[in-house]
Amino acid sequence: MTTQHRTDETAVRDLFDRVNQAWADGDAAAYAAAFTVDADYVTWFGARTKGRAAIEASHEPLFAKYMKGTRLDGEITGLRFLTPDVAVVHGRGAVVKGRKRRNRFNTKVNVMVMVRQDGEWAIAAFHNTKYSPVFNALVAKHDPGVRMTEQG
Repeated sequence: MTTQHRTDETAVRDLFDRVNQAWADGDAAAYAAAFTVDADYVTWFGARTKGRAAIEASHEPLFAKYMKGTRLDGEITGLRFLTPDVAVVHGRGAVVKGRKRRNRFNTKVNVMVMVRQDGEWAIAAFHNTKYSPVFNALVAKHDPGVRMTEQG
């Protein structure tokens, strides 16, 4: 692993941490700032938002009311650089409140495409989906080619 590769991996992980902190702070502007101007954002229930401004606008009422006082309990589970300026990042996490933690019932699996623009990393695409341990176990049992996502 080159020094540049380590530096980029650290920058991508720092961006992930900034997103989590912005959510915990209830700061829609800081949350949206992690995304590219033309980012694609798909929620776990299939709603699609296009662009940083729309991501910010959609999160303002969430942070003010429905998700007020919540935080993301998440982690990066995979990180691969497709080119020096494009990374695919897999993760899992949950929106939790107080001392609650991520569990098998609230965990979502997500994928992000992160890009370097003007020397800074940003999220160009985000997709979040519900994790089903029962369904994944059934699929894996009948199709050995399916790679199960570790749950935690």
